[in-house]
Amino acid sequence: MRACRYCSHQNADHLGYCSQCGRRMAPVTGPVAAGAIGNRAGAIGNRAGAIGGGAVSLTGAMSQTVLAPLPTGSSQAINRRTPRPSGPAGSADARAGTSRIGWLAGSIAYIYVYLREKLDAGARRRRLAEERDGAERLLGGAVKELGATILAQGIQHPDLTGLLEAIGRAEARREAAAADIVASEKLLAAEEGRLGAHELVLEAEWNACDKANRNHEELTREVSRENQESAGRLARARDARSRLERDAELAEASADGKQKAAHLRHEAAGMKSEEETLQAQVARLDAQLVEMREQSSALRAAAQAARAKLEAAVATRRSAGSAMKASIAGHTRERADAEREVVELTEQLGRAGAQSRSPVSALAPLYQSIDRLQETVSDRERQIAAIDQAQAHYDHRKLITGVGLLTGLFALTAAVLWVVLRR
Repeated sequence: MRACRYCSHQNADHLGYCSQCGRRMAPVTGPVAAGAIGNRAGAIGNRAGAIGGGAVSLTGAMSQTVLAPLPTGSSQAINRRTPRPSGPAGSADARAGTSRIGWLAGSIAYIYVYLREKLDAGARRRRLAEERDGAERLLGGAVKELGATILAQGIQHPDLTGLLEAIGRAEARREAAAADIVASEKLLAAEEGRLGAHELVLEAEWNACDKANRNHEELTREVSRENQESAGRLARARDARSRLERDAELAEASADGKQKAAHLRHEAAGMKSEEETLQAQVARLDAQLVEMREQSSALRAAAQAARAKLEAAVATRRSAGSAMKASIAGHTRERADAEREVVELTEQLGRAGAQSRSPVSALAPLYQSIDRLQETVSDRERQIAAIDQAQAHYDHRKLITGVGLLTGLFALTAAVLWVVLRR
């Protein structure tokens, strides 16, 4: 915090304008003599009596982001206001009127000061928050690195024994889960190979049965077609023989038709022998067709049984594969849980190691890095808290007055323009 050189109001270090009077803050870069402050025209007004004739030292030591606080005595001396020397009544009234007019004008300018400081404080706060978050992430990484170093080098400490044993158990669970995953994958490959080979055998058997069934059905269709043709020929031969016998009987009835009747009867006898041959052939084909249909039914049943076996083998292979994959997924989750537990325990080990401060020389650089990052986080949090605290130091009465005056001016200007344009 630093005091305004005009009104002595305490302001945050990052503010460029006073949150009380709105005037620019003067940078403090070194010790300043009180006499120089008192003798500067208009610097502090008539408050020279509050400073006194002695020298008051203002500390101007600046860090990277925060101005060092003022000494207690100096701050109290500056903040303590002394009454102005009384003068004539007329001059006092004039000064009071001038002061009120200046305060009203300053309240309008205070709007700009307020908005500018709000924007600057918001940007600075965001930057500090980003720096703090980055430092926290780096701190987490440094803590994990410390835990990994302790674990890798086998550093023993009474405060770390329980965590080291827990990490050992978690690593054992992780290794067991990894071994189970490898064994399950090998078993899955072997089972898939065995069931796949059995499925290929059944598929070949089904293909053979189905092919034999199709061939036999084709032969059956050929025999059935031949049987139908023979039956048709037999029917035509019977019709031809009957026609020849009727013609022979008609020829015998005539006087000169005996020779023709004999010829017709001779042809009818030839058709009868052909009819007997076709009848025997049709009977043989009927018997053969019945037998082939029975064989086709047996082959069809065998093909359906082979297809059912193949489908059962496929379902068995899929169910076995699903069960094995589910087992592998379970082992994978166990390994992931164990790895996550190892990471969490390693981070806890790093925190415990940072608190126990083991005297091992290999851990000294990590301790220094953790300390620097913790200081950075604390420093950024202090600066953010200072900015948040400074937000309450604005003169809201003056700001509201300035906003009201500015709004009134705008309204007055709009009214004047409206009147002028109406004319």
